[in-house]
Amino acid sequence: MFEMLNTILKNLFSGPVTRPYPAQRREPFASTRGQIKSVIENCIFCMRCQAACPANCIVVDRKEQTWSVDPYRCIVCGMCVEVCPTEAIIMNRHYRDPVKHREPIVKHQEGPIPKINPKAKGIN
Repeated sequence: MFEMLNTILKNLFSGPVTRPYPAQRREPFASTRGQIKSVIENCIFCMRCQAACPANCIVVDRKEQTWSVDPYRCIVCGMCVEVCPTEAIIMNRHYRDPVKHREPIVKHQEGPIPKINPKAKGIN
């Protein structure tokens, strides 16, 4: 009985265990997978990310120099980030914000496709 009374008094005089969510947000952990982002300036349109994506949410068009992703099909596995030889795709730790309409994210690159050293990045 005294053990239960001890727990009751401890809970009565201590502060809340939870944090006030909208006012105080917690930073995501270092290994959190939130969403993928494209750094289109680094993209060489090799189409490795499109081939590696198990959800088929990435579409790369080499002629138009566009890269698009459907964030609602993405399962945030990180395969595209691993296979990208130029680090044009990065994993963001923050989750995406809610939206009213489901639209794919399309990035367009202006100018020529950047050249990289094939031996340094493991490109055949």
